[in-house]
Amino acid sequence: MEKIWRFRHQQFVERRGWQALRKSDRREIDQFDHDCAIHFSVLKNDAVIGYSRLLPTVQPHLLSSVYPQIMRGQKWPRSHDVFEWTRWAVASGDERIDGVRVSRVLMIGLMEFCRVAGITSLIGETHPKLINSLRANGWQTHILSEPSIFENELVVPLEVIPSSAPQT
Repeated sequence: MEKIWRFRHQQFVERRGWQALRKSDRREIDQFDHDCAIHFSVLKNDAVIGYSRLLPTVQPHLLSSVYPQIMRGQKWPRSHDVFEWTRWAVASGDERIDGVRVSRVLMIGLMEFCRVAGITSLIGETHPKLINSLRANGWQTHILSEPSIFENELVVPLEVIPSSAPQT
């Protein structure tokens, strides 16, 4: 996990500029990194090159606790088979494993995990431009509310449903 905390700091604080997450130990850990969080990492040569996290929606999570205002009063899905998808990052956009982009490896791996684990959908907050990438990788997407500006970034809350068929 130490490599993951440092990777997250590099991606979210150094690369994306999320200064509220900056810590002197250069580790990005928050209150949602608890025993019920599910962490996904892609390693290459023992280095983290991709990461994502799932949080149960029946417990406090980012949308419920940090920025519920982006829902504009609307409800979000909440169930034992619905998780929040957070902290998605890859080291670089062109990094590949056996010719496959790391972003796709992570996205399809997460989808396969959801199918096996009985997770029916994920909620999340992202920039609207990433919706096409989700759809291209086999996720059904449903926008939950209008896009909002949050800390100077455009975000849209959405629900994504894993494809019922394996991706090729």
